[in-house]
Amino acid sequence: MPSPPICVFLTTIASQPALRQRQEYLLRILQVKRIPFSSYDLASDEDAKRLWRRRAPPDQQQLPGILVGGQFPGPFSEFEDAVECDELDVFLRLNETWKADDDQPMIPVKPIGVPGAVTPLQMTPDHLKKKILAQAPVSPLKGKRIPVNKREGQFDVSTELEGYGLQGVKVTEEELINLVAELGLDGDDAGDLVKGLSGGSSSKAGGDDTEPSEAVGEKEQTGVSETESSQGRHR
Repeated sequence: MPSPPICVFLTTIASQPALRQRQEYLLRILQVKRIPFSSYDLASDEDAKRLWRRRAPPDQQQLPGILVGGQFPGPFSEFEDAVECDELDVFLRLNETWKADDDQPMIPVKPIGVPGAVTPLQMTPDHLKKKILAQAPVSPLKGKRIPVNKREGQFDVSTELEGYGLQGVKVTEEELINLVAELGLDGDDAGDLVKGLSGGSSSKAGGDDTEPSEAVGEKEQTGVSETESSQGRHR
């Protein structure tokens, strides 16, 4: 069975900075600890105002206020003490069981203009809330991006496409295939283009190794021919 319901009483007319800070602190603690609650605006909700004045002691009706299971657990200062002493479960009776009283139903929750007073789940319609809660939790590692320096199978596309400002842009062969498909190419043309871009760097490197030696050989042959011709003229 659930624990006693927690009702938080706030006001949208919070002209004093200290009051706004207390409201923000209360809401932040409840949300961080994922404690369910219902919030009411005493500036616009007359039913909530009457309930608060009826249940809270006359000398302790300062806002923000809390009712747990329809009972007054203490003022805001005691809530702060419970947070600091790690006794919030005792102050809010989180470990107790609660049976709803049909004779004293909860007052309806109305929209409230205090930031953080309503959680995203509370704003979700009931017919969608069941689907959201039924979904399996997503692993925090799912979809985690891999650092660039640890990715495998990538190459610098600027080595093949020079002059386009692509220095440092690394892609995989799969990404190239998807890009070629978006360009409308398919069949042998697409395969040749992908192979040329992804595998061209190695062939280019190999070509650089052979071209200088060939050039040197041609230069040596040219030098020999020029030497022989000059010797013939001297004779």
